Amino acid sequence: MSQTRSSVAVGSFVIVGLLLLVLGIGLLGGGNLFADDLEYTLIFDGSVSGLTVGAPVVFRGVPLGAVTNIQMQANPRDGSVSIPVSIRINEGAINDARSGEKLSEEERIKMLAQLVQSGLRARLQLQSLITGQYRIELDFYPDSLARYRSPDPATEIPTLPSPIDQLQRNLSALPLKELVTSFQGTLQRLSDILASPDIDRGITQFANTFEEANKLLVSSRETQRLVNQTMSNLSQASAVASTELPRALEALTQAMNGFSAVANSTQALVGRDSPAVNELRRLLREATATMRSLRALADTLERNPESLLRGRSGGQR
Repeated sequence: MSQTRSSVAVGSFVIVGLLLLVLGIGLLGGGNLFADDLEYTLIFDGSVSGLTVGAPVVFRGVPLGAVTNIQMQANPRDGSVSIPVSIRINEGAINDARSGEKLSEEERIKMLAQLVQSGLRARLQLQSLITGQYRIELDFYPDSLARYRSPDPATEIPTLPSPIDQLQRNLSALPLKELVTSFQGTLQRLSDILASPDIDRGITQFANTFEEANKLLVSSRETQRLVNQTMSNLSQASAVASTELPRALEALTQAMNGFSAVANSTQALVGRDSPAVNELRRLLREATATMRSLRALADTLERNPESLLRGRSGGQR
């Protein structure tokens, strides 16, 4: 009887232990033990320092799942090393945009394949500057080339270098030693130039040049003032000329009209057939006849002076 009780107790303890184990696994697995989640592989070439198991997987800030495994993988053919990272995408993370309902596993696999073909890529993103923790970021990069390196490309999401990796690659490509050497040479030449006595002479010449430039500027300002004054005077003279010139032209026109009238009057007086000229001609003819009579009288008196007393011969009987 005691043996039976012991067997029942042991069986009960085993059953309770198994239940606790299953419950613990379910709790530690975040309640996803029996969930229909999708597993994908991401392969990185650079460092994944700061990325840990359980790190979130997000798409533009939307939580999709978490990192489930990180390992190193060596390629014996070329000696290269890659780091496969396994992620889990939760069952209810992707829904149908038209109906809002959850998709089946096949539908989610097909949709993710289409998203990858449209440029869906994964890369590391800094999650916290304080802790230095990283997370997996999914986003679209349609111009990037998809590189598949896992045995099953259907369960792989291509990756891109993180911004830190790109910065490190750019820095490693720079010829830092040559740049440092060139910079040191430049500093040495600069030090030699500053220690040279030519610097003092150059500064003095620059000061003199600056003073001459200042004088030239003052002179140019005075010249500008004179030019402005001259332009103002010209403007005033132009205004006066524009006012007086029409008056002068009008007066000149009136004078020319008067001169024309005088000329016409003179032409009327001294013209060939004018009355004044005809009268003058008559007077001249009469004066000429009178002068002839006087000359004849003078000749007669000169030859016969007594004729003045006796009169003309034959005048007395």
